[in-house]
Amino acid sequence: MKIIHCSDIHLDSKMESNLTKQQAAQRSSELRQTFADLADYAAENGISVVLIAGDLFDTQRISATTVGCVLDAVAAHPEVDFLYLRGNHDESARAFAGAVLPENLKLFSDRWEYHRYGNVVIAGAELTDSNHTSLYGSLKLSPKDVNIVTLHGQESTAPGPELVCLPSLRGKNIRYLALGHLHSYRLQQLDHSGEYCYCGCLEGRGFDECGEKGFVLIDIDADRLRSRFVPFARRQLHEFRVDITGQTQSNRICTAMLEAAADVPRKDLVKFTLCGSFTPETNKDLPHLTHVLQNRFFAVKLADESRLLLEHGSYENDISLKGEFTRLVLAAGLPEDDRDAVLLAGLQALSGEEVAL
Repeated sequence: MKIIHCSDIHLDSKMESNLTKQQAAQRSSELRQTFADLADYAAENGISVVLIAGDLFDTQRISATTVGCVLDAVAAHPEVDFLYLRGNHDESARAFAGAVLPENLKLFSDRWEYHRYGNVVIAGAELTDSNHTSLYGSLKLSPKDVNIVTLHGQESTAPGPELVCLPSLRGKNIRYLALGHLHSYRLQQLDHSGEYCYCGCLEGRGFDECGEKGFVLIDIDADRLRSRFVPFARRQLHEFRVDITGQTQSNRICTAMLEAAADVPRKDLVKFTLCGSFTPETNKDLPHLTHVLQNRFFAVKLADESRLLLEHGSYENDISLKGEFTRLVLAAGLPEDDRDAVLLAGLQALSGEEVAL
């Protein structure tokens, strides 16, 4: 028997903090299509169950287009069961309100529900304010079965409405604890006979979700259970730190950034963070760099953590406007970031250069 463990798909995410409105709309559509592709993959590869461990949706207000996409994808493959556990972003069942659900879409509730497939039992329950302390004691699983349990929440040593209390699940005859909530893949030992796994999100949405994303494929043969991570995202997010120390021209900085991301496909999203130090003579035209790099990747974000470097004695002792300006700013006691910004703008202006704001 084969089972897909996925979670944190977050359909209808806005995603406009890192993307233009047009790019965000495209990514939102791509997330819907990735879910549909997952359903197709399940049918084509003999998957019996797609286990969704929470946060299928991102908010309570879900578009009719998204709901229709989900229901159509599920209904298109009646031979595959879709077991859906709501997470902390799936705050209500409003997404499916008034809709006729396909028979192969089965929703968990706030009490343990069990689905049997031969000797495989899949149990799940939604953690709430009222059940998070009592829920663990009511879980009943036979050691004769291959038991899979699904919950949504942060791993913890104590119970809570959004916390999965791992000590309370040890010794419960769990072979595989399918978790949702964390957006990166993680597989750990639960007890002597079982493991727990965060499958991560199906698609990265922001630059805090870099790296490969996908689902976990569980393969059960008799009483033997094996699991492996399967990359499945359409696009990957990458982040690079680029040291610009010693670089004085924008074109050289741009070259260093492209070299750092040389192996990244054009379809992916990239964040560059400039670090190291620069001098007032450094030409780092951030809008120009962003424009050039946007033509190389699907989306680019540029952050600047580089620090202004004034060599000891430079300008401070000059009998000049630059020297007087530098001494005034250094004596003003400004916070470091503000001081550097004022120094850089002033020295650029006094040199007749365009001021980078």
